[in-house]
Amino acid sequence: MKYQLDKSKIDDIPCVALYRPNKGHYSPSVIACFIISDGWNEQALLELKEKAEADILVGLQTDNNEYERLDIVEGIIRCQPNEVNDVVELLDVRSASTIIGIDVMDVISLFECGNLFQFTQVSATGEPESDLIKVATHKLVSQLAKAHDTKGIFVGMQSAQGLPLESMAYVTEAVEGLLSGDDTFIYYSSNSTDEPEFFRLNGIYAE
Repeated sequence: MKYQLDKSKIDDIPCVALYRPNKGHYSPSVIACFIISDGWNEQALLELKEKAEADILVGLQTDNNEYERLDIVEGIIRCQPNEVNDVVELLDVRSASTIIGIDVMDVISLFECGNLFQFTQVSATGEPESDLIKVATHKLVSQLAKAHDTKGIFVGMQSAQGLPLESMAYVTEAVEGLLSGDDTFIYYSSNSTDEPEFFRLNGIYAE
């Protein structure tokens, strides 16, 4: 385990937070996310990590520019500007269902799989729920099939109500069936949404 988290911090501070530069005060979190194009430099990130008492720094890349790779940053997640909040929400596993039993240590261990990650999300609407899950799962698996040498993946499931175990199993079996031949670390979480007749799958995977 490359990153060792003080167990006492798990209940004391938030799991993840998104920070912007030039703030006088940084509230603490275990995982500090920042948008790379905001103009952070290494010194500013060192100060962020110290002031936020963060265990790891995760950069969100919302454009196609080339940036200098900084050793202090444990992972970079590529996503669209309108997906930033979705990425942060996915990493916030404390809001997830306890049925799956994922915690912040699992999220941190995901970033041991690589340095560059891709965010993806698919959704389906309508009814019945079983059809929504099948449609969204097929979309996700189709996207993952285009990736090369996936080393690790974190999949979040979001439904209008608590997801039954058999529905979770359908998603996990499809993802693991695709990646069964690889030594891939796979993690899952689940939470609910206020949107009726709706099912979404979010994923962060190491390229």
